[in-house]
Amino acid sequence: MNREYYQDTAFNSKKRYLLSPQNSEKNLLKKVLKSGSRRLPFSNPISEISIRVDTENKPGLIERLRKIKPSLEPFWDHEKLIVERPSKWFRLYYFLSALGKGLIAIALPLFTLVCLLLGVLNEEVFTLVFFPALQWIFLPAALLWLQVKLMDRGYWTPTWIMTSKKVFTLNRRTGMVTLYKGNGKERYSHPLVEFDCVLVSAPSQQGLMNYSLMLVHRYNGSMHGVPLSSLTTPNESVSEYYRIWNMILCYMDVSQPLPDCLILEESRHLDPVTAEYDKKTGRNPRYWRDMSEEEYKATLEAIRNKQQGKPETGPELDIFAQVS
Repeated sequence: MNREYYQDTAFNSKKRYLLSPQNSEKNLLKKVLKSGSRRLPFSNPISEISIRVDTENKPGLIERLRKIKPSLEPFWDHEKLIVERPSKWFRLYYFLSALGKGLIAIALPLFTLVCLLLGVLNEEVFTLVFFPALQWIFLPAALLWLQVKLMDRGYWTPTWIMTSKKVFTLNRRTGMVTLYKGNGKERYSHPLVEFDCVLVSAPSQQGLMNYSLMLVHRYNGSMHGVPLSSLTTPNESVSEYYRIWNMILCYMDVSQPLPDCLILEESRHLDPVTAEYDKKTGRNPRYWRDMSEEEYKATLEAIRNKQQGKPETGPELDIFAQVS
């Protein structure tokens, strides 16, 4: 391992830690465990990835973004995982875009049909109602819908819309987990080994069980957790949350190469442990990026099928083991 590249606080599953299992008397962990939630143990990470993390990225999209915006930094690379919350303007813009899609796909055909029927009785319907509605309602709706579709494909992105605030970061080089306040300022930052991973469960109004995954700091008494569930779609299966935790451990563990997934592929050569591993194994540096979208989808499906019935994590790791 490159000791000059990684800091002493970096997580290393081969290292023995001298930590106390006792947590603060006033702690979020005590609160959520009382509700029937479960604590996921630290483990020696295995190479399994969660196919539900970063599902929006596809090989073609990443390549287009690199050509259009060469300086654009990914949210996840060899050094940091940065999760951000879009601004209220961004959320409003997406809402208006969805509204525009509904107007064009549903309302416009019905409105056109009604105007055609009424136009038989009165031709002024077109000049007084139909054409003004097209100009002032349906045309702006269509432009909004089109712009967001282009933005999703990596084109025509207004910078004022894309503002966001950091929610949390995970740093592989330092091993630090940092949580931010709503205004984007740092709330706290501690090494990964000082956190407990908790799968929070709560029944919905329909009686179904909802799950979310979070990191809870063991010692500082904070009532604010790190929302790992924001990495994926909501309400995944329990086994998938275990795979997400395993993937996070694999990413943060500097004794192991980076998880082998699309979003991390282009920066694998920049991480010393991963670069050495890929050189030894002869891994194709463009394994994921050279896939077509159909091949990518089929590969993820094959991984999902292969994972059925297999352990989601490796052997449990005792980070509280006392050094003799």
